[in-house]
Order: sequence, then structure tokens, then C-alpha cells
Amino acid sequence: MKTNHTRWLSLLSATFVFLAAGCATPTKSFNRDFGENFPPEPKYAVDNMDDTHFKVRVLQGRPMPEQHAVCVEYMKEAATTIANAEGKRRGWQEWQLNYIQERDQGWMHVLVAVVIRTK
Repeated sequence: MKTNHTRWLSLLSATFVFLAAGCATPTKSFNRDFGENFPPEPKYAVDNMDDTHFKVRVLQGRPMPEQHAVCVEYMKEAATTIANAEGKRRGWQEWQLNYIQERDQGWMHVLVAVVIRTK
């Protein structure tokens, strides 16, 4: 009886974790949305923080282990393009892009930046 209860509780917990992971902000295709053909096939998400800040997350979509430095350049260019488009969409005149995190997760390069309205 107790084993059956524990098994159901474990299954329910695993299901919750699986579903919660799927509720994160979905990523979009940079190449498709901006008409580019960047080799690392960046994926991105824009997270609203408040009226003067938003966060840009850019994830590498395809491995490029032999060209890591080139990949990073493409990822930073994508982050800048996304920040510019989002700043203009919000009607901002000036903003500043600040990288707050840059890391590798296995083969995937990840950039996180905060964009702050200055005018």
C-alpha cells in the first residue's frame, strides 16, 4: 500500500517538473524573424522586466565547435539586432545593451543581456 502511494507521488512529481519546464518563455528563430542566415541558427527570447528594462536571451541553435569565436560574434550581433528591434518597437529613442551572462552549456553558447532605456 505504502509503495503504491509512493510510486504515485513520484509519478505526479515527475509530471509536474516536466510540465513546469515546458512553461518557460518559448524561444523564437532569429534567422526566420529577422531574415538572416546566421550559421549558429540563434534562438532568442525577450523577457519584459518593467517599463525601462527588458532581457534578451540568445541561445545557439546549431553546434559550431570548430568556429567558436565566429559563433560568439554571430550571437552578439543577433543580441544587438534583437535589442534594437525591441527598443524601437517600444518607442524608445535610446537604450543601452549590457551583457550580464555569457556561458557555454555543452556545445550551446548562451548570451543574456539586459537592455535599459536611457531616453
